[in-house]
Amino acid sequence: MTLTSVYAGGVGNLNCIGGAGSVNCVGQWGPGGDPNIRIVPPPLGEEEKAQASARERKWLARCQPVIGHDRYGVARYQYAARGCEYGIGAD
Repeated sequence: MTLTSVYAGGVGNLNCIGGAGSVNCVGQWGPGGDPNIRIVPPPLGEEEKAQASARERKWLARCQPVIGHDRYGVARYQYAARGCEYGIGAD
């Protein structure tokens, strides 16, 4: 097994486990930095807000979401068109 230094700008990790005649290893690579820091996108402009609002109105008109209860009494959304449960439906 050869271990080399980590490339600049990232963090690597290699873990191995095993016994006599059998070894299993897994490696991971990702960007360096604090994983708990999230980058907040900039606020939407007026044009982007209008486009998002139009998409939402179109989706609501096609999908018509309502909350129904399944046989166990759990509240679930139901849709008038296929694919709406995946956010599909507003072209």
